[in-house]
Amino acid sequence: MALLHKVSSRYKTLSSSILLGISSNKHKLVQSRWIVYLNQICIVIFCKNVPNANTIIDINTFQRSRKQGFTLVELIVTVCVLAIIVAIAVPAIQTHLARMEAKRIKSHLENSLTLAKAESYIRRQNIIVCLSDTGGRCHRDSDKTILLFIDKNDNNHFDAQIDQLIIQQSLSPRYSKLSLRAGNRRHYIKFWGDSGKPRGHFGHIKYCPTVAYNKAMYLISFNQEGIIRQKLNEDHPTECDE
Repeated sequence: MALLHKVSSRYKTLSSSILLGISSNKHKLVQSRWIVYLNQICIVIFCKNVPNANTIIDINTFQRSRKQGFTLVELIVTVCVLAIIVAIAVPAIQTHLARMEAKRIKSHLENSLTLAKAESYIRRQNIIVCLSDTGGRCHRDSDKTILLFIDKNDNNHFDAQIDQLIIQQSLSPRYSKLSLRAGNRRHYIKFWGDSGKPRGHFGHIKYCPTVAYNKAMYLISFNQEGIIRQKLNEDHPTECDE
């Protein structure tokens, strides 16, 4: 009995060492071999309580779960990196949005003027084109909408109860401003029904940026023959600063 007690004590010391090695080893195959070896020793010494592989895995899972989450330093570093990325990306995004706006407004202006020219000739009626504010009043420096209408009372303004509206196109620029410059400082363009041309109403609509990251500047011009074209600032100075 004394010999058995001595062997059993040594086994407990040995098994503790083996268990420590099993727990510290992350490879399941090595863990399994250690457990088989420990079982063989238990059979010799009549050991009954031998930990299995699932127990070892559960211990490792518990140890890993305690390490999950972010520390305060990691969180601060993450926020700083995100702030740097946003600071770099925002100017590029704003520039791209301004460029898209310049293209959108150019398309709306050209299409509206082309439509007015065609409608005046087809209908054989004079068509008024003007920049308008939210109240529907025509003004040289309005930029909310562009109106096309038949001016039935000949006052060169849109009257909703009298005039016939052909189209109302929203402009509402965020990164620029618009202004209409026609002959004799008119606040409108008239396409005559007998020819479809803006006779005596030649001029342009000016697109000028209001923010530094918007580099687009151009004119949408129309001559007395009704030819509509875009003129870039490089070729025809827009004089936006004046």
